[in-house]
Amino acid sequence: MMYLRPGNLGKDFLVKRKKESISEDGTPYFEYVDMGVLIRGALADADTNMNDRKKHLWDQEQHSLTHTIVCRGKPVAKKGDLLICGDRYFLILLADDTGDLGVATIYYAEERNDLR
Repeated sequence: MMYLRPGNLGKDFLVKRKKESISEDGTPYFEYVDMGVLIRGALADADTNMNDRKKHLWDQEQHSLTHTIVCRGKPVAKKGDLLICGDRYFLILLADDTGDLGVATIYYAEERNDLR
């Protein structure tokens, strides 16, 4: 029998997309803009086995995959978007439409503290 803690069930994530602009003095900068979209998903830590299996996607031995977020439906967010759940920020490294059927999506993400 599986034990599910109530806090580990579906969580709501706010989607923000990166927008690049140029300031008044000509310096390029970026900010994350609220897309007005909420997605509901299950958040889980990424294990070392998953890190080894996904290594080829980033072309580096060590990468920053820390969490996976599993959601119903086709991908709403894309690579480079920010998912916000409370005071936790997750940068999407990869959005995987499992089986290309639009039934479930796995977001591979890195938890970040510097994008607040």
